[in-house]
Amino acid sequence: MITYTWDIFRLDCAPSENGLTDVVKVIHWILQAQDENGVSSSINNSYPLPSPTPEGFTDYSTLTEETVIGWLESNLDVGYLQSRLANEIATQYNPPIVPLPLPWVKVEEPVLEVIEEPVAVEEPVLEVIEEPVLEEMIADGYKPNATDGDGDGMVQDATKWERPIDTQP
Repeated sequence: MITYTWDIFRLDCAPSENGLTDVVKVIHWILQAQDENGVSSSINNSYPLPSPTPEGFTDYSTLTEETVIGWLESNLDVGYLQSRLANEIATQYNPPIVPLPLPWVKVEEPVLEVIEEPVAVEEPVLEVIEEPVLEEMIADGYKPNATDGDGDGMVQDATKWERPIDTQP
């Protein structure tokens, strides 16, 4: 099940129009969708309003979020927006296009080091230690060409990759 939530984050107003004050001209909104697994998608847009009649005018100071959302829901194709968001969530589970590694770039397999430790049983216990690959380290925030911005002799300060200049982890 997908839950849809409106967020009105700004109203652009005309200070004066046809004898009315603080007339809402543009609604800036986000429609967010989230499924039961926390997977989400959102649409961020704006909607221009026509000039109100004096009879249909709502004073700015009395506006509520529900009133403004009502204006959007009565003027936008909400069914289409919700369908689009549901499709975007579905493609996160089953992406129609996925990136693959370039076939001409050879990625080295991680080096596995097997350490045998003597134990009191007949067979040795093997522990496999996998060394991280540079690409994985970079994806995790490691910067091989980091520079010392504050002159303290260290790079990537306050991260797990902090190290003296010109050293590798």
